[in-house]
Amino acid sequence: MLDPVTLDDLTRLSVTAGHTALDVGAGAGSIAQHLCELVGHAGKVIAVDIDTSMLNPTGVLDVYQRDLRTQPLPVEPGTIDIATARRVLEHLPNRHQLLHRMINALRPGGHLVLGEIVYAPVSAHAPADSDNDLITRVVHTILDVLAGRGVDLHWGDKVPSVLLANGFEQVRTRWTAATWTGGSAGCRLYADNATQLRDRLLAEDLSHDELDRFAELMTDPTVLVRGYQFASTTARKPR
Repeated sequence: MLDPVTLDDLTRLSVTAGHTALDVGAGAGSIAQHLCELVGHAGKVIAVDIDTSMLNPTGVLDVYQRDLRTQPLPVEPGTIDIATARRVLEHLPNRHQLLHRMINALRPGGHLVLGEIVYAPVSAHAPADSDNDLITRVVHTILDVLAGRGVDLHWGDKVPSVLLANGFEQVRTRWTAATWTGGSAGCRLYADNATQLRDRLLAEDLSHDELDRFAELMTDPTVLVRGYQFASTTARKPR
């Protein structure tokens, strides 16, 4: 769901053959794979994640398993042309330290592409007003639970100021949110989040029946809900 935004940013920054790229928190590897296509056989992509089971190294792609809360990035200072991290820094208690490590890894003139989910009001259109209220309540509670576990849902809004304070140029942020229809990948994500956090949501006074109804609504094609808001920032390190 977020790939089109990130890929558009990478295209705008003119990542080219022969570049060296770093993908922090590479996940299933969709962005790392696209970076491989952009840098070509003459380039290199370094993918890092705590779980690398979905990442397959190739002649262009190097894969490193790292817990970035306690372990360093597997790169030398000043060796990276472009570094990306999406939905990573907001989750980590050492987000400032990790960002500075990414900055140090960049060559002068290198680019950062950073993206985070940020807090925003949720609205829904469902068969009944009670369903609208339930969807809004569950999603806001999911966000509150994440914040209570140390996720900084305002980090994506702070990034531009942090980068400007570090002397970065061409700092540009855009905030994106789209409506999701029941049964879509976005609504399945909402349902998955509610399942993963079910015990915590129950502790926040949601009931089993309410969470079961929420899961049903996320498959209902007549439901329309505002998706998570995504803040994507690009910036260039001074030459």
